[in-house]
This record gives sequence, structure tokens and C-alpha cells, in this order.
Amino acid sequence: METSLQKVVYRFREAKNKHLSKVGPFFLKLKISANMMTTVALLLGLSAIYFLFNNYILFIIFTILHLLADGTDGLIARASQPTKFGEYFDLLSDRSITFFIFIKIAIYLQDYYVLVILALFTITHSIYFLSKMEYPVVFTRTGTVLALFLYPLGPIFIPTGIYLVVGGFIIYSLISQLRYFLRKNHSKI
Repeated sequence: METSLQKVVYRFREAKNKHLSKVGPFFLKLKISANMMTTVALLLGLSAIYFLFNNYILFIIFTILHLLADGTDGLIARASQPTKFGEYFDLLSDRSITFFIFIKIAIYLQDYYVLVILALFTITHSIYFLSKMEYPVVFTRTGTVLALFLYPLGPIFIPTGIYLVVGGFIIYSLISQLRYFLRKNHSKI
């Protein structure tokens, strides 16, 4: 069962895949696999986190490069033979970036309320992984970095933006997962 938000995300991905269908084969000709691109995306994401709060311009540059590399790995995977390992590697890589962003925010801002968001984030994604990616979840990395792009407007936007955007998505994910669980178990009765 898809939520309306998931339908929008899937439509966007379908349009992206249609318009960028030649990107995957191009990288395969260069002998760059999807897992190699996921590794590059992970390293670029970790670099972005390193520059978060230290150098805003480098943070933005590395974040954009991370998001581009992360989108490219899926195009490469679809142009070749996607594997379960690759799917899990990509998801764990993306979730790790979000996890470390929350840790960096908590340390830098000494704002430990973000640890509540981190705990809920960990719960929703643990449910997702333990259900073998069956239960619904909203991925929050892009919303998180977009909220962080507001940092020059004032540090107040970081916790407020993160709490509202990411917290809302996480609560939505938990509710969707609970509904999915109840429907799935109700049909067994």
C-alpha cells in the first residue's frame, strides 16, 4: 500500500529515470558500477558533514555532489543488474549520512533535543530494514540537508527546520508503519 507522498516520490523517480536513461550505460562503459558510485556518494556525504558548520560553501558543494552521485548509483544499477546487496548498501549509506548529520548537529549546537529525532529516525528505519523493506518509510536525508541550507539565515533555523521537516516525516513514517502493521495483521485474522 502506497501513501500519497510515496506516489509523488515514485512519479518523480520514474520521470528522472526516463529522462536520464543514458546516464547509467555511460558510467557502465567507464567500468563504474552502482556500488562504486554508492561508495563515492557516501564519501562525498561524509565530506559534506565534515564541512557542516565549518565552511558553508564547501558543505553546499559536497552536499550537491553527494546527492548527484547518490541519484546516479540508481541509474547505473537499473542499467545493469541490480543486486540485493547493492540495494541494502545504498540504503545504509543514505541512512548513515542522515544519522551522522543528526550527531553533528547535536554536538555542534549542544542541542540534545535532536537526539529525540535521531532515536525516532533509528526506530523507523530499523522497522523498515527488519521488515525487509516492506513497511513504508519516508526518507529524510534531502529534507534534512535542505533545512541545513537555511543555516546562514540564523542558527535558529537549524533546530526549528530539522524538528518540523524531519520530525514531521518521521512521525508520518511511524504512523504509516503502524497502519501497515495493523492492516497486515488484521487480514490474517
